[in-house]
Amino acid sequence: MTFTALLTLSTLALAAPGQGQSDTTFAVPPGTRLSLTQVAGDVVVKTWDRNQVRVQATHSDQATLDLQLSGSVLQLRTRPVRGGWVGGARIADYQLTVPASMPLDLQGMNMDVSLEGTRGDVKVNTVEGDVTVRNSAGPVTVSTINGAIEVRGSTGRLELRSTSDDVTVTDARGDVLVDAVSGDIILRGIDARRVEARTVSGDVAFEGMLRADGRYSLLSHSGDVMIALPEGSHATVRTATAAGKVQAKFTLPAAEQPTRHRQVYRLGNGSATIELETFSGDVLLVRPADFPSRRNQED
Repeated sequence: MTFTALLTLSTLALAAPGQGQSDTTFAVPPGTRLSLTQVAGDVVVKTWDRNQVRVQATHSDQATLDLQLSGSVLQLRTRPVRGGWVGGARIADYQLTVPASMPLDLQGMNMDVSLEGTRGDVKVNTVEGDVTVRNSAGPVTVSTINGAIEVRGSTGRLELRSTSDDVTVTDARGDVLVDAVSGDIILRGIDARRVEARTVSGDVAFEGMLRADGRYSLLSHSGDVMIALPEGSHATVRTATAAGKVQAKFTLPAAEQPTRHRQVYRLGNGSATIELETFSGDVLLVRPADFPSRRNQED
């Protein structure tokens, strides 16, 4: 089914059971937010400079797809038929092309998500599935229970949570807040005034610009914590370890008021604030050249 339409009715059926594929393009008012509720399948979002939404979908005979415009919210739902859906089955795969500034709210049970070029507020919540965000220019919030999160080239605030996989952020401008339970957190090429990265079981690593008024907090319960400090950095570095030690690839100044498990180091005028803590792991201070390469991260 392929057509172009102005969405004037409250509900538009995109596809009935058994149709398999749909391709629909329609106009939306400026400021419309897209809310997608997914059961199982991939969601790919691309953007364009039109006040139109294109929905391309491939779905199983267990699902119907429908669209409803309610006020300023455009709701796209995958509904089960025949009394429910079979666990583990792919219900529907979507490729969406939306206005670049359109806010997005994507929720699913078993859903891999890929977004590129968004400029609006983005929220993604999935139980099972990886989430990839590229070249976003607005705030992004991602939560996944069992899946990896990768963000590249963002220029807005990031709030990322993964319970059981790694989180990687590369070439980002804007505050970065990351929580993980079982997974590494790798932050590279970051330009932010505020960075908070915490994981229970995994390593945490940060490389990027240290702003004079910046606050950078890297915490792990069971894993190493690494930060790259360019030569001539101005920062107050507070470290805390229980079963590990502080290691540096360069000569550190004498610690201020050191104790067995906590130290404070003042680099330059000490303007930026850095907190590095791990219970079972080492604190590693390196130069940018010693930070793991992108190829090593991908491997």
